[in-house]
Amino acid sequence: MRRLVVGVFLIVAVLGLMTKAEATVLVSGMTNGRSASASFTISGDTLTILLTNTDTAPKGPSWVPSEVLTGLFFNLGTASDVFTPVSATIAPGGLAQADKCNAGQCSGATTNVGGEWSYAFGGVSDPDIVGTNRGISTAGYLNANTDLGNFNGSNLDKANSLNGANFGLVPGSFVDGSGVGGLDKDPLVKGSATFVLKVPRGLTEAMISNVYFTYGTSLKAPSFTTSTTNGTGSGAVGNVPEPSTLTLIGAGLAIAAYRVRRRRA
Repeated sequence: MRRLVVGVFLIVAVLGLMTKAEATVLVSGMTNGRSASASFTISGDTLTILLTNTDTAPKGPSWVPSEVLTGLFFNLGTASDVFTPVSATIAPGGLAQADKCNAGQCSGATTNVGGEWSYAFGGVSDPDIVGTNRGISTAGYLNANTDLGNFNGSNLDKANSLNGANFGLVPGSFVDGSGVGGLDKDPLVKGSATFVLKVPRGLTEAMISNVYFTYGTSLKAPSFTTSTTNGTGSGAVGNVPEPSTLTLIGAGLAIAAYRVRRRRA
């Protein structure tokens, strides 16, 4: 019995570590044939966001800007909390129509798109994007005073300007040359982009709320939130334990089972 109690204690101790281990909040939503997800991970003073266009619905031969995921809005922290953009990156070879970059400034191997995405604090006044105080976008509608390209990267297209749907996210299934509905001359990003920001210590994933996905080059283009249905979309929020946490849980259960078997032998 003593060994069994020890094993159970180990399980409880491991589960207790879950509250201290790094966690990821995964947010997803969909509306009108569009779907997207964003994962938020806070580790110390670093916030990492993985934004993905998860649309799997087949598109016709014509792609338009309102089908490109160009922004993410969310609420986290207070007016006194300063977030500092660090980087915006994509997977190697993640650019679609890379040959459309201005003056050949980027190629299919480009991973740094920080010059094409901007961060702003303060949210927006548009009634369709409510309750947010942070925004990330490639469309340029965040704030007239936003520093362009402030994710620490070179501007890859049409220098000194955020370029609307350019470098916005299309599904990973997007085929180069298929953007003939107004996007035939624009470089795009297939699948996902990862954003890193420095944040004040003490913020947690549980504080994230009012997450909105926005498309196109205007806040009047499709957008939807995951916290409520708000008449246009729906979504879900979930906690994803880190692999290290799952390993610890498995180890605790294995030890407990071993001690039970030894007692019965």
